[in-house]
Amino acid sequence: MAKITYVEFNGTEHVVDVANGLTVMEGARDNGIPGIEADCG
Repeated sequence: MAKITYVEFNGTEHVVDVANGLTVMEGARDNGIPGIEADCG
């Protein structure tokens, strides 16, 4: 498990645990991080 800190434009930080093997984008999407739409393709 990895711990990732996502920082919003306004400086708000979101620290989340992300399972091994997931991408940073998948971790953001799975944890409801605002501003990460992840709807490409």
